[in-house]
Amino acid sequence: GVVGDGDTSGDEETLNSKVLDLFTTYKSEDGASKLFHNHFDDCNVTAYVTLEPCCHWGQTPPCALSLAAAGIDSVVVGFRDPNPRVDGGGIQVLQNAGIGVHVLGQRLSNGENTSSDEMEAAKDCSNLVNYFVKRISPREGPVEKLEDVITGKKRRVLRSIAGRQKSANKMQQIPWPKEESIAEDDTKSSEFAEDVPLSSRFIESIDQALWDHEIVLLKLNKVAKKKKGAKIIGGRIAEILDAHVAQVIGHTALLYRPAFPPVLDLDELAEEDTSTANSD
Repeated sequence: GVVGDGDTSGDEETLNSKVLDLFTTYKSEDGASKLFHNHFDDCNVTAYVTLEPCCHWGQTPPCALSLAAAGIDSVVVGFRDPNPRVDGGGIQVLQNAGIGVHVLGQRLSNGENTSSDEMEAAKDCSNLVNYFVKRISPREGPVEKLEDVITGKKRRVLRSIAGRQKSANKMQQIPWPKEESIAEDDTKSSEFAEDVPLSSRFIESIDQALWDHEIVLLKLNKVAKKKKGAKIIGGRIAEILDAHVAQVIGHTALLYRPAFPPVLDLDELAEEDTSTANSD
């Protein structure tokens, strides 16, 4: 069931309508209280969350505020959110509301050390939010856009690395999702490439691959038969993920984004490439 409305009967369209109604209420003024106020007052409830509940307002109220409004007694947090907008703020909101909070892996209030099982659970939570943490963690100094710092020399280095990886069968390649079939005529249309939906699961898989490998080859032959279409789709994905399109060949797009911390030192590699070229 859905907290605030336990009725989950009906067809998919009816259920979608109910969810949208709940979301509209949640976004409204005092939405958390309208949906969750004292929902668990008659129960002793502990909420287990992988990531610290947020404490800032967006389209919806803070998660920490919603938990407090629902009458939760205690919350077990798997991982403290490093986002500067949270970073312990959600825990503070809960504690200010009289809710007991325990963060996995931290020493217990009675001074006892945590168990090995709890440490293992804390590690599991850390692994689950690994890519989120890389994306949200603050960087030192100003963050420059890749488009402003990737020069022709650096693109040449990236293409050279990708070529060696492909020859060694070590290139990280991500194809268009099999379940998202595209009509043959649409694959030849540049206009279609501008508007074709990019599923969150597809984008997330590319995001994770970029964090792990920095260089990723997108195989877009199932959605774009022409280079122009692949360039458009590759550009859209790069914009979403703050990546750089280093090369487009046929129906493939080569993306680059530095890991956190970076693995490739493009400045040094580009300098070496220049030195090698001059020596030749």
